[in-house]
Amino acid sequence: MSKRTTAILLIAVVALGAMTGVAAADSGLEVVVDKDADGTSTVTVTDNGTAVENATVNVSVVDAENESYAGAGEYETDANGTVGLEAPAEDVTVEITATSGNDTGSTTADLEAPDGLELDVSNTDSEPVVTVTDNDTAVENASVNVTTADENASYAGTGDYETDENGTVGLPAAEEDVTVEVTAEYENDSVSETVEIEAPDGLELDVSNTDGEPVVTVTNDDEAVENASVTVALADDADENATYAGEGDYETDENGTVTLAAAEENVTVDVTATYENESVSTTADLTVGGEGDEADEQAFGQLVQEFIDGLENRDGGIGSAVSDFVTENNPGNAPDHAGGPGGPNDGNASDENESDAPGNGNGNAPDHAGGPDGENDSDERGPPAHAGPGGDDVEDDDAEDDDADEEDVEADDAEADEAEEEDEEDDAEDDDEDDDDGESGPPDHAGGPGGN
Repeated sequence: MSKRTTAILLIAVVALGAMTGVAAADSGLEVVVDKDADGTSTVTVTDNGTAVENATVNVSVVDAENESYAGAGEYETDANGTVGLEAPAEDVTVEITATSGNDTGSTTADLEAPDGLELDVSNTDSEPVVTVTDNDTAVENASVNVTTADENASYAGTGDYETDENGTVGLPAAEEDVTVEVTAEYENDSVSETVEIEAPDGLELDVSNTDGEPVVTVTNDDEAVENASVTVALADDADENATYAGEGDYETDENGTVTLAAAEENVTVDVTATYENESVSTTADLTVGGEGDEADEQAFGQLVQEFIDGLENRDGGIGSAVSDFVTENNPGNAPDHAGGPGGPNDGNASDENESDAPGNGNGNAPDHAGGPDGENDSDERGPPAHAGPGGDDVEDDDAEDDDADEEDVEADDAEADEAEEEDEEDDAEDDDEDDDDGESGPPDHAGGPGGN
């Protein structure tokens, strides 16, 4: 045979083989498995998109040693090219092979066992809801039975029920925490569950910010209640003369709250909330904000006044004694003008200022009182002209002495007569001193060293 003939034959064989492969591919069967929620499956066999009737379908378990499937075996497709497979008792993997004439096709599928009849109880802290499903589909007309787990417990929701079109049954709220057994039955199948049902909190009332503008909050099962009725009235044990501008009727907003007027005096009120034929009440003590601080200030002021009223008349005024009393007894910080430790006279604890501390002489004596040096810190304020050593020359000694006598009489009525006698003696001495050198010293009753 020539080489040319051999090459032609080889080409022909390759071409025939290629044509045979295409034909095989075109005539191959397609196998598709659709799984339903109830665990059943549908096998569909097609050839180039056309359903294949009377095709043979073989179903086998891939892992036959460890898994089993009651639906394993041979089937024949119907006019729609389909075969129905039953639901497995447990999850299983199967191989499905379809044959029609000389054409075949296969696939592998994981078949899942259906969920079956299921039971769920929700909203257990309020009004419980029982839901019954079969293969994840709501079951209508399923029988539901509720009993208490403890025969000594009680629950108003015990008894027999039937599910509605949504597969549900509503139970009443528990009056106290209780454990119940719930059983659902449907088409010879049943399922049970033990459930803890909690008594709801119900309608609740709270009053906050009682020392400002009180806020009333109403909740039902821990949720804000809108449009609840709220009544505020003086408590039965409130003072008969007490009044409160916030008395009256209110309605809660979307947050379940009502804001009341601030109390103008301490007062006790009763607050009642009503919602859906249920009511709850509480008593609240409303106080005036900051009243305690004001009371402390008034009490201390009264104490200082009583101290001043009890002071005896003294030379040089009462400023030092009052300053020391305020510093020692003030419950808070002493006023800036108060004397004694920590006051302005304390300064930086210099030797000069220490001489003014309590017990060292002047203390916080009035500005017009004489000092040891007869000088003031300020150039604008100084001792009277008739004050002790260091004072200025007196031009009108008699007139100033008379003025000093009048001030002493006004400051101390008890010494008035004595002061007049001393003034007369001072006048005589002043006249003699004027004749000598034109200078004058202080009268005997004037403040400062050497005075009374």
